[in-house]
Amino acid sequence: MRLHLAALLTLLLLAPAGARDWFRPAHAGRDYINADLTPRRAMKGPVKSYWNGQLVLWEGRIQAQERVKGKHQFVLRTAAGKIPVHFPKKVLNLEHDREGFRVAVKGYLQIEDGQVKGLSGRSVILLGPPRNWTFTPPTPPASVTDPRLFEFLASWMHFHNPDYTDSQLTTIASAILAEAANNDLDPLFLASLIQIESAFDIDARSVSGAVGLGQLMPFTAEGLGVDPNDPAQNVAGAAKMISRLIQDWDANDNPRAMALASYNAGPNLVRQVGGVPRYSQTTNYVYFIGYVHKAMTRSAQAQGALSLNLEKDL
Repeated sequence: MRLHLAALLTLLLLAPAGARDWFRPAHAGRDYINADLTPRRAMKGPVKSYWNGQLVLWEGRIQAQERVKGKHQFVLRTAAGKIPVHFPKKVLNLEHDREGFRVAVKGYLQIEDGQVKGLSGRSVILLGPPRNWTFTPPTPPASVTDPRLFEFLASWMHFHNPDYTDSQLTTIASAILAEAANNDLDPLFLASLIQIESAFDIDARSVSGAVGLGQLMPFTAEGLGVDPNDPAQNVAGAAKMISRLIQDWDANDNPRAMALASYNAGPNLVRQVGGVPRYSQTTNYVYFIGYVHKAMTRSAQAQGALSLNLEKDL
């Protein structure tokens, strides 16, 4: 039996330390995530003045979340120390109480007098609930062949959107598993794409008119034969689209990065430049999805929701 794509992706995640992640930023600059500038490196010092204003993605847990004059702020507790984070604009992921949540903060590093003063936050990626968080996932429907992964996905979506009903969680989690199988995708890769596109918000609408979980443009959804306003069909459309793009870039050294760049910026532009476009939005988009996929996979493994019997899968 051939090795399933999900197994291949997980093997890549278990690559030796020092192996370069496929999703590392293809370009560098202040508005591109600097994956090497970690909290430990910045806090340990010596602090470089040119780090000031550099975009980073730093992971930790939220402490002292509050809103001051309508603006969100909190302390990010990392392994290297505590970092104040202030957001100049509204952040949807912070509209709920996120105290104790594990997150990755996208923000610009602030350096003053040779010290790290904090982050000017732009967005928050949710990676895990508080340690004391409890949730009983809905019962998997009979059509689900992997109940543990279904429960993991339902729980992951619930801490993003705690107001969702069991019916909504069941619809989305079932669709992710079914459409991943139909399109030979790792379900956690598909879920990671949806998280970055919409934070699992079925009602998400972009200023450009993109709709739903996979942020499908109406004309794209029409070409895919799906109703973008139906959550399950939206997932189906997103799965079809990213699967086709991965196949289109199969001969490339990094088909996933090229496919994600095409999903974000359009395949014509990616073909024209022959790689991930030198746009910070697209470069960071690829990085965010890869980062979430890696974090989500590790969480699923730790919870026993993802395991591989390679002998059986071969």
